[in-house]
Amino acid sequence: MADISVKAIANYVVDWCQARVNERTSWDGVTIIVISIIALVATPLMKYTAWAGLVYGAWTLWKREKLL
Repeated sequence: MADISVKAIANYVVDWCQARVNERTSWDGVTIIVISIIALVATPLMKYTAWAGLVYGAWTLWKREKLL
C-alpha cells in the first residue's frame, strides 16, 4: 500500500473543493441539485395541499358571507 498521509488527502480534497467554488458550472449544479431535492420532498405534500385547497374552496363557496 502506498504511503499516503491523511493530511495529504485532506489537502487534496480542500484544494479540489476550493477550485470548484470558483466555477460557475459548480454553482449551476448545486442549484439544480437543491431544486430537485426540494421538488422530491415537496411533491408528496402537494397532494395534501391540493385537497386542503379543495375543501377550503368548497367550504367558502357553501358558507354565507356575514354582512356588517
